[in-house]
Amino acid sequence: MKKYILIIFLVLNPIIAQTQTENSGDPSDNPLPGGYIGISYEFDIKNKKRGYQVSLGFAMPQIGNPGQGPYLLPGIAIGNRYLPKEKKSHFYFDMQIIFFAGIWGGVGYGKAFIDGEKRSRRKFFGGYLPIGYVMENLKLSEGSWESNTFNAWHLGLPLPLIGYHFHP
Repeated sequence: MKKYILIIFLVLNPIIAQTQTENSGDPSDNPLPGGYIGISYEFDIKNKKRGYQVSLGFAMPQIGNPGQGPYLLPGIAIGNRYLPKEKKSHFYFDMQIIFFAGIWGGVGYGKAFIDGEKRSRRKFFGGYLPIGYVMENLKLSEGSWESNTFNAWHLGLPLPLIGYHFHP
């Protein structure tokens, strides 16, 4: 897990540095469309399930008006889930797409790495400002989907990346 965090840091650091240096002046001069870096914590109080996630997304300039939205933000997410019933945690990687227009919602599909096995996973999520809800399912080996693998509250901090399409 530590090597994945290091890789993400090495990838994101130049993007953040370039965005920060180009934020002075007109956003339309920025070569990037803008987007976000998100850090979040998910928790289910009743079942004591918890997890964390780091995500990155960039705005699609074909959707919405620059600086006004709505925005469509495809991206990636990596994270970890701890399921106390099974007394184990697993790492995951997702491709996701988020729709943002004051409220936000989205879907994701990816892989979970559980006990050396790769399993498909899908998620649905939505919310308002930093608070939301996430529902995730894992695919069983016989091909059906395990229901309610992880249903939890989401508490996140999205850090905007200012660009020519996504800006205040």
